[in-house]
Amino acid sequence: MILCNMADSCLKGKVCCCCQCEEKERCNDLCDNLGNLTDCGFAQMNQEDALVVMKKDAAAVIKAIADLTIQKKKIEEQEKGMRAQLIKAMEQYGVKKFESDSVTFTYTAPMVRNSIDSAKLKKELPDVAAKYTKTSNVSASVKIEVRG
Repeated sequence: MILCNMADSCLKGKVCCCCQCEEKERCNDLCDNLGNLTDCGFAQMNQEDALVVMKKDAAAVIKAIADLTIQKKKIEEQEKGMRAQLIKAMEQYGVKKFESDSVTFTYTAPMVRNSIDSAKLKKELPDVAAKYTKTSNVSASVKIEVRG
């Protein structure tokens, strides 16, 4: 249920938002923001109701992002296969780098990479881990995963 901060002024004693009230068709005291909950400063929504309203308001952008994400996954799968073919060709002909009109391709040979196991370091030497921990601001983002 979407609650209303203005419910105490409701002549019928309702606490719900006018948009969900069963008496809204007969009410003379309807809210001005009835059709636009996102701009209403009086609506109080729990997470479930907020999700429903957000999905309705952002339906077009949600669908567009979902479609693009699926296309992106397919393109990345194609690219992975093509990269493997290009690596094979570059190794075969000993080419380390070349350019096209818009892209530079650089071959990197297989190698061994050393890294620090930060989870193990934090567990075994928490003081050292804390001393060398770097803090940085991270912008808000949305993670999108393609299922299937």
